[in-house]
Amino acid sequence: MTDLQPPVHSFYRSNISDRMLRAQSAVFDHLGISLNQCLDDTISHSDWLNGVFEGAAADDIVVVADIDAFPLRRDAFDQLVDAARDGAVAGLAQVANHKDPDKIYAGPMFMAVRASVWRNLGRPSMHRSETADVAQGLTDAALAAGHPIHLVYPRFAIQPKWPLAGRGVFGIGTFYGELEFFHLFQSRLDASLRLFEAVARDTVAGRFDFAEYIEIMSSQAAPQKRKRRFGLF
Repeated sequence: MTDLQPPVHSFYRSNISDRMLRAQSAVFDHLGISLNQCLDDTISHSDWLNGVFEGAAADDIVVVADIDAFPLRRDAFDQLVDAARDGAVAGLAQVANHKDPDKIYAGPMFMAVRASVWRNLGRPSMHRSETADVAQGLTDAALAAGHPIHLVYPRFAIQPKWPLAGRGVFGIGTFYGELEFFHLFQSRLDASLRLFEAVARDTVAGRFDFAEYIEIMSSQAAPQKRKRRFGLF
């Protein structure tokens, strides 16, 4: 049963597995959070984000999430929304290592912000730029204006892959905060999808089996190089 908290909007294309859609929906249903899974094969993720903010009323709290992300606890979601309601740009901490590896911003994999804040900051575009990744422009504009930022940092990843400036690492199957949010990354790989389903199932069950998660990702072993027989080319 949902309360008066804002809905979460999640963009996806038709190449996303129905298994992922069902797993994400199950978590949101369990936590009592309204979820709007938005299918659109005609626009980019950044265009969709711009459209969500443009279409929101000034007092609306806009909450967006990647299709491979969900909260692990209802109180964590409420705290993120409350931070946005108080005026902060709130979200999961992210770094675009291929842009500026030292610049941390609120990533759109789970982000909440009041629409009026976005407008007052000059309607920053969600598009990539030479110096910023998708939606990073919002945090950059907020920092330049001295506007408050509320970030939830990664705690660990089942398969670490990338540094988060000097604040830790993130990767495949990243858990944020004190087991507050989960983001998969690389959702089209079969092992990653199975990991997503397992964490979603366990979120609903109220307990986490980290040994299983490690085993799932260990099954995604890199193929061994073909060995050349002696004397043959």
